[in-house]
Amino acid sequence: MMNKLFNNFGLKLVALAMGLAIWLHVKTEKTYSHEFKLPVEDILLSDSLVPTGDIPDSLLVTVTAKGKQLLRRKWRQAGVRINVTQLRPGRHNVNLSRNNTFLVDASQGVQLEDVIFPAQITLAIDKQGAVKLPVTPQVDAEADEGFAVARDIVVTPPRVTLHGPRSRLRSIKNIATVRKSLSGLRTPIELTLPLVPPPGYGYRVEPESVLVSISVVPVKTRIYERVPVVVFHSPPDSTVTVDPPAVRVELSGPPEDIDLLNVNALTVSIDYRRRTPS
Repeated sequence: MMNKLFNNFGLKLVALAMGLAIWLHVKTEKTYSHEFKLPVEDILLSDSLVPTGDIPDSLLVTVTAKGKQLLRRKWRQAGVRINVTQLRPGRHNVNLSRNNTFLVDASQGVQLEDVIFPAQITLAIDKQGAVKLPVTPQVDAEADEGFAVARDIVVTPPRVTLHGPRSRLRSIKNIATVRKSLSGLRTPIELTLPLVPPPGYGYRVEPESVLVSISVVPVKTRIYERVPVVVFHSPPDSTVTVDPPAVRVELSGPPEDIDLLNVNALTVSIDYRRRTPS
């Protein structure tokens, strides 16, 4: 019995594989309707208009296609586009359907049949504006021992253009870079950092990144003799004495900061409230 089972075993495997391939071909050539959650990639409006407020990240839709086309990822990753070019500035309730919602990649033989959820969205539409804003570099830079990071970080260009809803641009004061942490710096460094648009739909920053220059210099040390000690928050009806009344101070830091120090304005302060009773 076992010998008969293994007779022409290779041919039997080939026949099984061919049968499976034919079955898969038949199944994947059949047309199916299926629900997919697809990302919203774009809202089409007339020139100079832009949507504001909350835009849905994705839509649950029904699509129709052959089985093998439904298995492909490309058309799903491309998402959907909502066409509302007929709308004017204002607030609108938009019913979504196959008449105004389309697959971004329509070349895969997949057709959008219906929008299931949300079936209606609210769009606030504004005229597009532009404003020049300063760039705020979000850089945490630490120098290695014996070095210091200069006080000013240089950004090029220092101002960029933000495009977006005109009514919302007035409340935005600056554009920040992505946050970057650096440590152990011993030499000056330049890096390109992307800019972060404000949260919400319809914003675009031009250019999309800036050059950030950080100066790192050897630490400069200066010694000051007999710097007076000053006591704060002492009782008004008592006399407080300090021993010694003056101390030697050694300060280290970036040369530009050390050079600005005025010896006549230096004091060492003590908070009387934080004293340790004897």
